[in-house]
This record gives sequence, structure tokens and C-alpha cells, in this order.
Amino acid sequence: MRKLAHHYNLTFQTELDRLNPAQRAAVEKIDGPVMVLAGPGTGKTHLLAARIGNILLETDTGAHNILCLTFTEAGVKAMRERLLKFIGPEAHRVGIFTFHGFCSNLIQQNLHYFGRPGLEPLGDLEKIRIVRRLLDDLAKNTPLKQGYNVDYFYEPHLMHLFAAIKAENWDLDLIRQAIDRYVAELPEKEGFYYVKKYRDKPAGAPKEGEIELETLRMERLRAALDLFPRYQEALRKLRRYDYGDMIGWVLRAFHEHPSLLRAYQERYQYVLIDEFQDTNGAQDEIIRRLTDYWDRPNVFIVGDDDQAIYEFQGARLRSMTDFFQRHAEVKVVTLTDNYRSRQAILDAASALIDHNTKRIGKELPGIEINKHLTSAVEVRPDPTELAEVQGLGNGSEDQIIDKSLHPVR
Repeated sequence: MRKLAHHYNLTFQTELDRLNPAQRAAVEKIDGPVMVLAGPGTGKTHLLAARIGNILLETDTGAHNILCLTFTEAGVKAMRERLLKFIGPEAHRVGIFTFHGFCSNLIQQNLHYFGRPGLEPLGDLEKIRIVRRLLDDLAKNTPLKQGYNVDYFYEPHLMHLFAAIKAENWDLDLIRQAIDRYVAELPEKEGFYYVKKYRDKPAGAPKEGEIELETLRMERLRAALDLFPRYQEALRKLRRYDYGDMIGWVLRAFHEHPSLLRAYQERYQYVLIDEFQDTNGAQDEIIRRLTDYWDRPNVFIVGDDDQAIYEFQGARLRSMTDFFQRHAEVKVVTLTDNYRSRQAILDAASALIDHNTKRIGKELPGIEINKHLTSAVEVRPDPTELAEVQGLGNGSEDQIIDKSLHPVR
């Protein structure tokens, strides 16, 4: 920040003074790993921008040595705009990307490591044509064609599997070995043997029909795995790629070219990740590769396990618990001041979320975490306000309706 204009220094100091104690603790912990548990409306974008500014203020680190990763282009734009207000034009030198944007930028700057000029992104219709062609080429007795009259019944299943393989960076041979073990152990798994004697079947006898159906399901999975290399070959011949390919290419390049990895490890001295709860296996591996070079990496994650919205794409709570276990000296900060909603709606939301069985507060040993949000919204109290929870117990979608959010007159 010494490199910035004087009025930006004053502006940033004003913003620092506005931080609440928990936010300030996170911003001022510059060195080493930090995990921030930030519920909705707790000022995550403001926090990340303030931390970047504080790094520039308190260290000799250049703006180009800071990497901030998030999940949407809207998030990138919001972060850049907030940082511009804090530190001015220097904000344009900070590396703020989505994960795919970061990988695309790395590939374009190092094409000699990738050798893939002229590639274009894969369109949705092209993907459908490729997958259907793969299914057309299969023999009639393949597990992917048995039991259904619809030729392309497993088309969406294949698309989901191929995306998951790339997102989680799975090794196909390891999956096949896991299938073999799983099938071999079926007779001993609960649900696949008789617990009590039934007719002529003694207790402990295998349920042959159940085992046969489950074995067929695993054979379908094995057949689907065998199609993945053919899918990738089809993309190569068409000179196409999908988003999952970019992250896989970068991970492969990091493995095959250690000097490339080392250059990026040394370039980014501070790494910040927003919405960390939404990282999948491949994205988490990118972060590990960039930061594991240092004994105490300056890596700062912001996330909330209660807001994990990409579980279907591979994101999971485990990313956050793994981060905690991987870094022995990680500082954990919990943000509970909410600047978006009144207390009534926060209490109603908490009453629902408290029923979640998978929460980070139950997974981190030796740490007591209270994530109950407190409203910091300055509004005139309304004695008639009421937060009502609808849908509980009747099978409908749970909804929280806040009847208190009227304009205050």
C-alpha cells in the first residue's frame, strides 16, 4: 500500500476501522493458513478485499503475487470492484479468477507445455452427439443396453459420470479395483443376506437376487468407465474441450513439468479462496499443488458448510475438514454478524439448519464453533414482525418466509 496514492491509503484505513472484531482478526492474521467460517450476509467479499489490501499494506508483497479464486464471473467482478474502491488501479494487478479462468489463463500463457493450439469449447449438442455415438457402437448385450427399450437411457448418466471423473480427478484403475472389492464383499454386506431364517434360507444366507441386481449395477458402472477414454479421444479428434479438461490439463502439467509448478508456487505468495465449501476434488488439488511447497503456506479460505450448493458436482464438507487436518497451525475464525437480515429470519433459518447432521462444528476436533447468526441490521423494531417456517413435516419444500422485511417508514 506504500506504493499507492495517499488518498487510497486513507480510504483503506477507514474501511479497516469499519471491520467488526472477528473480521479484523481474520484480516490481520497475514501469515500462515486461515479458515474463515462465514455465514450468509457476513461480509465475505468485503473481508477478502480488506485482507488483500492489508497484505499490501503490511508486507512487501506485490499485487501480482496475490491469487484470489472464486466460483463465478459475478464473484470475480464483485471482488475486483470492491478492491478498486479500496486500493485503486493496483487492484487490476491482483490475480482474481474463477478456477476455470485461472486454468485457462495458465494454459494460454504456457502453450508450449500443452501443445493444443486451435482448440474450441465443446457445445451441448456436440456432447450429446458424441455420447449417443458411443452408445450406438456398443453391442446389444452390454450392461448399458440391458433392461431398457430406450437406446439412450444412460446418456445423462454417462455425462454425469464423465464430469465427475474430471471434477474429482479420479483414477479409473482405482475405481475398477474398488468395484471388484465391493462386489466380492456383497454377501457380507447388510441388506444382502438374511438376518433371520426365512423359509428354507438360514440366517446369514445370501440374498441371491439382490446380489445379482447390485452386481449388474456395478457392471454397468464398469462399462461406463470403459467409455471415458473413448469420449476423451472423440474430443481430441474434434479439437474440443470441456471445462473439466482444463483443470485436468493443468494438474497433469504440474506433475509432468515441476519447473512450471515451482514458478507458480513462487509467484503466488498469498492464496485466497472464496466459497471454499464448493470446491471439488480437482479444484482442491489445484490449491494443494500451489501451496504445499511452503511449510506454513499463506492460504486463506472462506466458506460455510451450510451453504454447500454444488454437492452434485463433487463439492463436499470434506474439503473443509481436510484443510483443517492438513494444516496443524490453522487459525479458525467464525463470522456471526449478519448485515442482511433481521433477527427473526436468522433465528428461523437457524432452527432448520441446526437439524443438519453434517456440519463442520461436529467434525473439527478440539474446537467449539458457534455459527448462530446475530443481526447487525439497523432498523426500527417492529413488534408485529414474524418469521414463519412452512412445509415442515408435510413433504413440501421447506421455506422460510420473513414477514418483517417491509420498508421502514
